[in-house]
Amino acid sequence: MVTFFCPNCFIKLPATAVVCPNCGINIESWQQQHSYLDKLIQSLKHPISEARMGCIITLGNLRNPKAAIPLAECALTYSIDVWQAMEIIRSLRKLPDSPEKETAFKMLLEHPSSVIRQEAATSLMK
Repeated sequence: MVTFFCPNCFIKLPATAVVCPNCGINIESWQQQHSYLDKLIQSLKHPISEARMGCIITLGNLRNPKAAIPLAECALTYSIDVWQAMEIIRSLRKLPDSPEKETAFKMLLEHPSSVIRQEAATSLMK
């Protein structure tokens, strides 16, 4: 069985939903008004870790600096998932040098995992 989620607030929805009962968005309009990159960034808040992981990998491959800070926020929000945070480090390293990338690595210096803090510090020294 396929589970559907609101693309904005990620509550579970019936497949036939047109408007999210939680946040009130029109789902089709939301999909049309947001770019692929913006949808991926929004999906970093998805409740299913495998969905987030796919977005993390894809955002790294797209190499857009706009993703840097949302990636770091994802690592901090789901801080218990160190495997995910390591993938975020790898994705951040793929991004071109930018103020956003530097800020993201600085944010990860506050991560609860010492491994993530160490990887972030190493990335800042390069």
